[in-house]
Amino acid sequence: MTIAEARERFIDRTARKPEGEWAVKSYKNPRGHFRSFRIIMELLDLKPEDTYCEIGCGGGVLLKMALEKAGRGAAIDHSDDMLRLAIDNNNESVMAGRLHIIKGDAGDLPWPSNSFTACGCANMFFFIEEPEAVLAEIFRVLKPGGRFAMATMGKSIIGKLTFGLLYGLRTYSDTKMTCMLSNAGFNKIRVKTGLAGMQICYAEKSRRD
Repeated sequence: MTIAEARERFIDRTARKPEGEWAVKSYKNPRGHFRSFRIIMELLDLKPEDTYCEIGCGGGVLLKMALEKAGRGAAIDHSDDMLRLAIDNNNESVMAGRLHIIKGDAGDLPWPSNSFTACGCANMFFFIEEPEAVLAEIFRVLKPGGRFAMATMGKSIIGKLTFGLLYGLRTYSDTKMTCMLSNAGFNKIRVKTGLAGMQICYAEKSRRD
């Protein structure tokens, strides 16, 4: 195995497609992600009448928070270990038929158009190779009036020095992210990168769509 191959495998197992004992233990209680989870929950302001969708659910901790507010939900991830963990963390909702968690690709979502009233995405968008395609898919599966909230890493010096150099994250300026969300069809767009490098995005699908 070459150095480049070893690096890609490390990125996959620890963050891009987490797997293995260490990943399961880490993502079962991802304390470093809790701030972004709370922000997404505040932005979406989920209610019992909401049907929630999560893109890249990881171990399902944010998903569990969302299903404590929303009536029903669905989620997708591409890691077998994370899917098993997410199902375990949300076993009650899964068994009650309120939640479906499936394996798949964020760029080709398996749900019909206009399926969800709210969608969340936390700490995974910087690995997406075709960001505009993924945003277009999220827009498609949201119902008119649906809300989308995302936490990712913005283009900043701090972000580049902390995780960017190690993981080769794909980051975007606030202006670029706003443009991509607009091109996907969203309106009421708000994008802001904080001093620590976290980029928070919020957008809605017009009620006329």
